[in-house]
Amino acid sequence: MSFNIYSKKIDKFKGHHVIEYSIQEKATYSNELTLYHKFSDKDHKKTYGKNILIGGTNGFLGSILLSSSAAIKTGSRYFIVCTNKLHAETVSIFQNELVTSEYNKDALKNLNDYKVVIVGPGLSDDSWSESIFLDLVDVISKNSLSTKLIMDAGIFLFLSRNPFKYQNWVLTPHEGEAAMLLNCSPSWIHNNRIEAACLLQEKYSGVVVLKGLNTIIHDGTDIFTCSHGGHHMGMAGMGDALTGVMSSIIGLTKDNELKNAVLFAVGLHSLSADVIKSKRGPIGVLPSDVIEKMSELVNNFYHDG
Repeated sequence: MSFNIYSKKIDKFKGHHVIEYSIQEKATYSNELTLYHKFSDKDHKKTYGKNILIGGTNGFLGSILLSSSAAIKTGSRYFIVCTNKLHAETVSIFQNELVTSEYNKDALKNLNDYKVVIVGPGLSDDSWSESIFLDLVDVISKNSLSTKLIMDAGIFLFLSRNPFKYQNWVLTPHEGEAAMLLNCSPSWIHNNRIEAACLLQEKYSGVVVLKGLNTIIHDGTDIFTCSHGGHHMGMAGMGDALTGVMSSIIGLTKDNELKNAVLFAVGLHSLSADVIKSKRGPIGVLPSDVIEKMSELVNNFYHDG
């Protein structure tokens, strides 16, 4: 199968090309990027590796359910939710296909067993969440991780207090979280989104996904802006759905295609919301609705070749 990404250069910012892109073919866009993956009849549930989500403190069960549901409905075939004891015992009631485990520090010793690790959905300013961050920093500091990390939501609270660079992660802040990570005001982020994405990438490295209108993706080289999406996506839980689909697309693609996988995941997530909006209006576009639409569209978009 292959997923196509269509784009055009629209500007330059501090030496970086600013590139607008779409996952729908447009007359003014050239087809520059293709994600390729070959399915086989011999594939099984672990052929493309296992993915895991770490998060979900008390009161945030919905976050981990949305993220994990998005993952398994867009490509992940073996997905583990590593969370607190209460949620580990209840997650499978809501989504039977998920494997669960209770978090402890030993869980991080085997992160290289997973192709993609999501950390952050459902974390908050509590000691349990902070312990996850500190444990993760300890593992990263030993340079022993080969897995791809997706960092989101509550983990940014602790990263902002203890900033460091790491090349092998994807950071997915919204404007408020970006302001916290850069120690500035949300209004400045809103008015200077491209510069903010560049500053985030310079400060933390990896691939930065600054969510919002025309979501920005920056890997230190080119700056991409997504032509899909809008205010109708401003619903709690929408970012959780994005981390889920991002993990599944990264899981299906090659290690050297991280940026392209992120671009496609962001595009699929935003376009799915746009399709729902076009059919019934901008009010009440729920993350759970977007997940179902992503599952439909990802099958419509891929083609053998």
